[in-house]
Formats: sequence, C-alpha cells, structure tokens
Amino acid sequence: MAAISIFFSLLLISAAFTTVYGGGIGFSTSLIHRDSPLSPIRNQSLSHYDRLNNAIRRSISRADALFQRAATLTGNSIESSISPGGGEYVMSVSLGTPPVPYVAIADTGSDPAWTQCKPCKQCYPQSEPVFDPKKSSSFSPVPCTSDSCTSVSDTTCGDQQSCDYSFVYGDQTYSKGELATDTITIGSTSVNMVIGCGHESGGGFGTTSGVIGLAGGDMSIVTQMSKKSSVSRKFSYCLPSVSSQGSGKINFGEDAVVSGSGVVSTPLGPSTMYQITLEAISVGNERHAVGKAVAENNMIIDSGTTLTYIPKDMHDGVVSSMAKIIGSKRVNDPGNFFALCYSPDSDDVNIPSVTAHFAGGANVELPKENMFITVADGVSCLMFTAMTESDPFGIWGNIAQANFLIGYDLEQKSLSFKPTACA
Repeated sequence: MAAISIFFSLLLISAAFTTVYGGGIGFSTSLIHRDSPLSPIRNQSLSHYDRLNNAIRRSISRADALFQRAATLTGNSIESSISPGGGEYVMSVSLGTPPVPYVAIADTGSDPAWTQCKPCKQCYPQSEPVFDPKKSSSFSPVPCTSDSCTSVSDTTCGDQQSCDYSFVYGDQTYSKGELATDTITIGSTSVNMVIGCGHESGGGFGTTSGVIGLAGGDMSIVTQMSKKSSVSRKFSYCLPSVSSQGSGKINFGEDAVVSGSGVVSTPLGPSTMYQITLEAISVGNERHAVGKAVAENNMIIDSGTTLTYIPKDMHDGVVSSMAKIIGSKRVNDPGNFFALCYSPDSDDVNIPSVTAHFAGGANVELPKENMFITVADGVSCLMFTAMTESDPFGIWGNIAQANFLIGYDLEQKSLSFKPTACA
C-alpha cells in the first residue's frame, strides 16, 4: 500500500499544473512503467529478471496481436484494437463530476478510453474503488442511434437503446459495457468526451482501472480533446530507461511541443496507428539499409511493445557488425531468443555508436541503454529482433524510445525525437 500511496501523491503533484499559451492549453502528468517501484500494478513478489522476462513475453504477445490484426485489414491500413493489457506504462486522469482518480494503461495502440464501472457483472480486482456512474453528475449514456456509437466498431444497440460495446483484444483480454460521455480531467483541464463504462472485463490489466487510448482515431482522448476544447492535437512523452527508478511524463496540447537543440523529425503515416519509415541503421561506419526500395510507413512506433522488430536482412547486418566488435566476449542468451549477447562485465567491450535513419533526414543516435539490456547475471542482449517474412511492418519498441522526448503532432503528421533525461 505504501507504493500505491507514493504513486498517487506523485501523480497528484505532477498533474496539478495546466499552462495557457495565447489561447492554447497545455498540461502534463506522470507516466510510470508498470514494473517501477512507484507503480500500483507492480508485482512485488517477482525478481528483476522475472519482471523483465514477463515484459519480453508481453512484447511478443502484443507484436503477434498487431501483426494478426493487420492481416485482417485491406490495403495498408493499420487500426486498433490490439492488446492494451500488454501495455507497459500507466498514467492517471480523473473521471466524472466530482472527479475520481482513474489509473489506467496508456496505450498508443487503442482509441477509446474505458474504465470498469458499477454495476460490475464480472470485473478484475483493481487498486482503487470501481467507478460508480450514478455518483457522477456529468455521466450520460450514449444512445445507439448517435454518431458517437456508429463511429465505434464492435458496438450494438442495447435493451434500453444504449450503445453497448464489446472490445476483445488480440490476446483475448476484453472489456464489455456501454459507451457514455463524462468528464475527463488532467491537471485543471476538463473535457467531456466519449468513454467506455465496462461492466465485464478481464485479462492482463493488472490492478489498473482500464485503458487510456492514445491512438490517432476519432475516439482517442487526443482527438476528442482537440475537437471539444482549445487543446491542440498533439501529445508527447518521455520514457525513463528500464533501469530507472523514477517516473516519466506525458504532455498534451502546447506542453507537447518538442523543440530546441537536437530535435529531429520524421513524417507520420496516414494510419490511426503511428507509422514511420525506417531507411537504415548504421553501426559505426557500416550502414544496413532496409532494401533497394524503402517501403514507406514500414514501421510503427508503439509505447506498449518492449522489443524492436526490424527487417531480417537489416537485423542480421546489425548483429554481424556488433559481433565483430564484441568478439570473444559474446555469450549465449540463456533464453535462446536473442541473437546477440555479451558479458557486460567485460571492460574491453566498447559498443559503437548506432544510428537509426528515418525518413526526412531524422537520424536518431542510440546509446547502449537503448539497445542492450541485462537479461541474466553476466548476460546483456540486443533488444532488436528479426521480423518474419509474413510480418506486415516493423515495430519501434519502448526500450529504443527511452530517454527521448517523443512528440506526436497529429495536425502536421510529424513525429519528433529529442534526447532527454526522462526520469
């Protein structure tokens, strides 16, 4: 309970400020890794390596769900819903009038926000009391004939003309309930928007209340805030490294602008998922390109996937270049999953500079901590894995994103990176 108390104190302090910029609004709150000592869903009984192995397994499951979802769609569109239960970061907002704290998984792969609601037919245990819509004066069910209902997939008309939803994600986690409008508050900024009020839910959501959807669709909180207030359609976040004990931050509106020295930007694709184009990765002086013809929007950037998935030829080239430097200090992965590991106890192993080259001239230099993680005593492995021939795209995972301020400008369709100490 002490960890939960610290967590909520930190969130209340960090979310207490909203800034106004010439008519535009900006606000921020803490973003905490699910395995951080500050997290309310941290499993205290597990060791560090147990938590890391679980994160890797969640990453594999989430990537599989992303690939399977894309295979069911036509053209090059990539939509949610995927597996927010596998999400790696939690954030806090308040819900209702009067506002009630709502701690949820922040998910760049989902659109609607939802929370568990009374009456609960089948709900998982959560760290705070389940939201009671009868106690919120701003709660209003969405009629099944409204545009808000028909614009959301997986909805039906309920017995009392309510808009009933059923979100079943790729890993079989689920939420079922009714769509409603209610007030979401971050800092001192409140916006009335469509949310899911879940009466049945289950899966890997930990003890959070639900999910905060940050994808680019019409029902994400980013889009709804911009439509119903003067909050611009932008957000950014700064993820601390896996080894950090601190929290990161997520910013909205004018607080989400990424500017200053060291910023590089690349175009975002048209999908509601966040597509970017990776052209090459350089290891020292050796450059490994995607191929003769670089496919546009060949990657998605995802906060909920731990690992980074890149084309096999590129992956094998990166591993080959790294192996030349590591030499005799190379060791086997005890889990037989990662292609390249070395002994971090070796003083003479100098990992070279590695640069990811994205479209638009966005060259992102990756420190060692963005590539290698210690997976067992005396074993540090490259957190890049090879795509299969059937995988429709690559994934830029959250280890590779750590200690960068990453800005999503959905108005200009641009993604920005700025090296930043995030914790």
